[in-house]
Amino acid sequence: MDKPRFSTHRSQCDPQTILDASTEVDCEDCGLDPICMVLDYAEEASGVPEGVLLRRRPVERGEIIFRQDDPFRSLFAVKSGSFKTSMENGGQSKRVIGFQFPGELIGVEAMSRGKYPCTARALQNGSVCELHIARLPESGRPLEALQAAVIELLGKEVAFNHQLVSSLVHQSAEQRICGFILSLSSRLAHRRLPSLEFTFTMSRTDIGNYLGLASETVSRVLTRMGRSGAIHLQRKRIRILDRNALEQCADG
Repeated sequence: MDKPRFSTHRSQCDPQTILDASTEVDCEDCGLDPICMVLDYAEEASGVPEGVLLRRRPVERGEIIFRQDDPFRSLFAVKSGSFKTSMENGGQSKRVIGFQFPGELIGVEAMSRGKYPCTARALQNGSVCELHIARLPESGRPLEALQAAVIELLGKEVAFNHQLVSSLVHQSAEQRICGFILSLSSRLAHRRLPSLEFTFTMSRTDIGNYLGLASETVSRVLTRMGRSGAIHLQRKRIRILDRNALEQCADG
């Protein structure tokens, strides 16, 4: 029999709902769920020692949960809010390498390297679940079950990253930005979160840095897309009006 999962007030989100910083992902839709299930979500009756799995740890906007080259200690799953990860090479300017939203994992790459390859900073107030990997044996769970859960988690993460990279391989500025918007929408939909209207918690500069574009180009293309009727943009809040138009643009 499947173990019960802990859910928020929402079992499945209406895509028309607006995603905000208070929106939490259900445990069953989170990337950390394979391990959390084995740990019985570290509830009091589970017998898992305190600190192995820290659930809903609050984070504030601008807070850094780990820095580049810090020794690896934990995996993080975004419960609510959003993050950006950035990398610095040889003292040069930082390069944004990703954005993470509810249900997505941060720090997985560090498991093989023994240190974090990037810095993770909160873009807004939210919360994370933190799993101390080195303390998993203290959970009292069979080693085989823990190993299988870690393999499942890593397999899903590889598939997610492959899909993400595939969705952002585009040529022109318009294609990249359309692909970026569609990617965000699809990622939210995959976690059963509001996917048609959400907030750009990252700046235009960060978007441009991530996509290899100037911030002015990002603003100009978004304005043009708004005038065409594909999206409605009000400051940082975006609503997708014509997904087909975005898909056609992304496909060139």
